[in-house]
Amino acid sequence: MSVDDIRGLGLRVELAKDNNDIRYMITENGIPIQDPCLWLDLVSINSFLTGERYAYALLRYLRFLKRNSLDYRQVVSKRVIEEYLKELLGLEEKVISIESKITFTAINTHITVLKSFYHWLEDEMKVHTNPVLYNSRRTKRAPFVNTKLLYGQIWNYVLEESVLNRVTYRKKRNHLKWYTSQEIERICDNLPSIRDKTIFRISIETGMRIGEILGLKLNHFDAFEPSISVVRQQNSENRALVKTQERILFIPSSLSVLIQSYLISERAEADIEYSNYLFLNNIGVHKGKPLKTRNFLRILKNAGEAAGHNKTEIRTHSGRSTRAQQLVELMRDHPELGITPTFIDEEMGWRSPNTIKIYEKGYSQLQKKKILERIPPILLSKNK
Repeated sequence: MSVDDIRGLGLRVELAKDNNDIRYMITENGIPIQDPCLWLDLVSINSFLTGERYAYALLRYLRFLKRNSLDYRQVVSKRVIEEYLKELLGLEEKVISIESKITFTAINTHITVLKSFYHWLEDEMKVHTNPVLYNSRRTKRAPFVNTKLLYGQIWNYVLEESVLNRVTYRKKRNHLKWYTSQEIERICDNLPSIRDKTIFRISIETGMRIGEILGLKLNHFDAFEPSISVVRQQNSENRALVKTQERILFIPSSLSVLIQSYLISERAEADIEYSNYLFLNNIGVHKGKPLKTRNFLRILKNAGEAAGHNKTEIRTHSGRSTRAQQLVELMRDHPELGITPTFIDEEMGWRSPNTIKIYEKGYSQLQKKKILERIPPILLSKNK
């Protein structure tokens, strides 16, 4: 019997694959539990990564219930949820006088999962409705409403005023949000292979997410009319995921040449399994298999450290942020280029036109800094 089975009384998360389709299941002694599995199918439709995160959160809750001889369909008391939260906090029967190591964000994720799960159970008539006061104000029209079992209780659960007032908030990480041209060159010089340099350059020059880059197939690159196609599809081999809109990105000839150089050198040697993925592992037991995000992140962090940065500052998303910031600056400083907010939205694959405001704010701060730097010399000259 595995450690998982000992701790969870036979409950565990299992992965099911069918070609590129990935689904997560919760099983008990190897047998899928119907309701959680059906719900996980639903939440995994757009992203199997969401399915994975929700599966492990729900698993923890189900294990808690089983240790207390409860079934998820029998839970009708807010007290059960409070006891579960205490367990997450590691408090159990202890006096609440310490700060928990778990963050508020993590606790909130577990609550969100329970909301969604019980809401679905009610919609599917898997549990009985429970008349719960929707809010503190009674109205003549509808003093009470039939809400989802526990949905009203959990949804309106005031996290800050409960046992969660001892939860620590995650410290803000000092990430390198975007690169200067000098930082780009230094990091690129310290990347160990043509493959890694190519991935890094693609992120900088197209703004593609790392999941989009590592999900590229050979036919997504067009060397004759230099471009890369971003295609939404499940990639079960390395779990690379496209989260933005599908689009065709035209690339500079220098980047096209770099990709072709990689294809005829390192990739040709690594492709021992005749993969259709563009980026493969070059060495080791996984040689020939598609490169995974965590592997490239490790490589990028090492290169960043060699370039003089703290490893904790380095993230794969900084290349995308750099591209977005560059486009916004070009739009404002060089209107003759014809770059518009719509063009930037399409290049970045953004679904919301409001996303650009984040980078507009960054541009404004940069301009403000430049203005403030010019003020002292003028004032000094005037005083003289």
